[in-house]
Amino acid sequence: MNWMLNKKRTLFFKLFVSFLAIISLFCLFYILIYYVFKTSLQEEIVQNSHNETKNTAERFSNHMEQIQIMLFHMYNNQDLVAFNRQLQRVGLEQADYLKAKNVMMDIRGYVYNSLFLLEDVIVHFPGDHFAFGKSGSGSSDYMFNTSYQSDSYPLEHWETLADQPHTFLISPSTSFHMNAGSPESRRLLPYTFKKPGTAYQIIAMVDIEKAVESFFGTTAGHTLTITDDHSNILYHSGSTAEEEATPVFQNGATALKENGRYYFKTEAADGLTYITSLADTRIADQLQRLTGYMVLIFVFSLLAATLVSLYLSRRLHTPVKHMLSSLLDRTSRYEAGDVRARDSRIWEYDLIQSRIEDLKKEKDTIVDKLNRQNAILTNYSYMNQLKNINTDLSEWNDFLADGGSYQIVYYDIRFRISEVGSMPLDRERAVRHLLDYIHLQTKEMFQANHTFQMEKNEIVSILKGASTVQLQTLLEQLKASLDEESHYYVVTICTLPATNQPTKFSETYQQLRDLASEARLLEETQLISEARPLPDLDQPLLKRGREFDQALHSLEEDTCMEWIRQAFAQFVKKEAGVLQFRQLALSITNHIIEVMDQHLSYKRTDTSLHEWKSMLQDCHSQEDYETVFKYIINSSLAIMQDSGLPVVEEPTIVVFYEIINSHYMEDISLEYLSEKLNLSTTYLSVYIKDKTGINFSEHLQKIRMRKACELLATTNWTINEISVRVGYQNITSFNRIFKKTTGISPGTFRKQHLMDIHHQQKHVN
Repeated sequence: MNWMLNKKRTLFFKLFVSFLAIISLFCLFYILIYYVFKTSLQEEIVQNSHNETKNTAERFSNHMEQIQIMLFHMYNNQDLVAFNRQLQRVGLEQADYLKAKNVMMDIRGYVYNSLFLLEDVIVHFPGDHFAFGKSGSGSSDYMFNTSYQSDSYPLEHWETLADQPHTFLISPSTSFHMNAGSPESRRLLPYTFKKPGTAYQIIAMVDIEKAVESFFGTTAGHTLTITDDHSNILYHSGSTAEEEATPVFQNGATALKENGRYYFKTEAADGLTYITSLADTRIADQLQRLTGYMVLIFVFSLLAATLVSLYLSRRLHTPVKHMLSSLLDRTSRYEAGDVRARDSRIWEYDLIQSRIEDLKKEKDTIVDKLNRQNAILTNYSYMNQLKNINTDLSEWNDFLADGGSYQIVYYDIRFRISEVGSMPLDRERAVRHLLDYIHLQTKEMFQANHTFQMEKNEIVSILKGASTVQLQTLLEQLKASLDEESHYYVVTICTLPATNQPTKFSETYQQLRDLASEARLLEETQLISEARPLPDLDQPLLKRGREFDQALHSLEEDTCMEWIRQAFAQFVKKEAGVLQFRQLALSITNHIIEVMDQHLSYKRTDTSLHEWKSMLQDCHSQEDYETVFKYIINSSLAIMQDSGLPVVEEPTIVVFYEIINSHYMEDISLEYLSEKLNLSTTYLSVYIKDKTGINFSEHLQKIRMRKACELLATTNWTINEISVRVGYQNITSFNRIFKKTTGISPGTFRKQHLMDIHHQQKHVN
């Protein structure tokens, strides 16, 4: 009994029980979730099937609308109208068949367009016993009894249909033999258009199997039935008698269960009715299979968690037991040869064990010394050694207060990076080495001097009584020495005329930092003694941004790198300052992130942006920037390529992006795009949403806001001017949408950007 009580008080027992308690909570949560999930899964499957029926009806309705528009345009084709007039006037023998050939070319354009899912479009002249389609022209008998032969639709059917009053007529689908006697057949859905009193009719042969596969998907386990407004079955995918039976729905009912199957009904706006069915056994099988998998996973997870808890509890308890043994025995287990006590593979435990060993040794040493030297800690020389604190960094205040003029030499150390994007040496050690070297060189020429480190990469020397010749000689010597190690770091040395006011030190120091930010991007030590006007540079993304976008969309790494090289070469040619290069690099990086976000269905680029900006902070030469951007371009293109680029591969979406990126500043609308793409407004809206994940208005707003941010950051235009340039004539609407998108107003965004630039300038210094 006492043994059990002692065990309950051990660290191992408490750890193990804690793990088991957490596992028990997770098990209860798992069981609760499974119970809720199982009870709602069947309803979810039924609801998803119902939604699937609605989506199928909507897609079919949009498709039929497109075919209806196509038939109307074809019927009113000028060449077809002219050819019909010639047939009526001069007869079949003397008609101009070039007109018919032009119509056949249009037919091929529609048939070979994968969006229409057509097998053929047939123009039939019943009175002249003549017809033509994508493959050519011939007699009506050849067209309907040989090329498209069907027992359900012989020639007599089409001749009789010509006398019917219908304008648009969808006939039930059936199998058509492509050539009489050939085993090849296709299941087609005839869609006929004819105006009353006209001499010809147009028949669109819809490949219904392809349409069902595109709009409904695989029919394994599912069936799809399409009926017209008179309940005539136009298409049915069922093969068994049970699947072919279509139940009768009560008024207003859209779902029912009958004969072991679920049926779902949706009536489309064009008058067609779509009915899908799903076997009840399929839902039961899914639930049973899911239950088996979940139970298996639960048992395996519980067993694995228990074993892991036992293992971790022992592993956490064993080093503590060893440390306690070492303390209680007052002997070092390490000295006794128990190496395992020092190797628990837990860093904190090993550190504690090591410190215990060191403290024990230190304690023994101190006790021994106290016994032999009679409390050496009270000895004056020992106490004086403890008080020896380095106060070098505070001496310069007294140095300046002595009076006289002084001159400040400012050293800005900019480290290079290697080809793999990392520092080739320890920065802190390098700065300390440079500090010692500069201090020695300065001390040889100037007696009154003080050299110290201001910031992480900044060294400052304060000189008194320095002549211009002496100072120039010192700086030339330092430049020659520093240039020998320019492959590790590049130093900018800045000086200003001497001053005799100690209170001006902070102001002079800031002026020297500003001079350093104006340094050129050279791979050598620069000596700067006066400010220079920075060049007024054009932003490459505003002038040639479309070329860069096309290269990114096309995943062309070499083209992207060449564009970046040209952009930096232009800045180098105009002798831009290091801060201007930093701003250029950040704007290109932000643009790459925006392009990636357009392509990815998930946003994962925040971490990449932070990493890339951190790498760009270490770029202090054109070679450094090219090295980092080569890594950035390679990484971003790999991410976009791994995502599959589902949007860019769609030709219609490519054209959509080209139009919207070129005309975002205009009063562009979905109707304008539909005319350009020759698609209906409804179909285009659904198509864009399906392929890109967001609708047209969200695309337009996103591009306009991105351009507005660029103009706010890179120009001095007023907010009203920027509003007009990105497509908003009403500045109130622009301000409201901008704040809704970014969370701040345009004016606040511009102020924050200026503050960021100031912060970046400090970092460069």
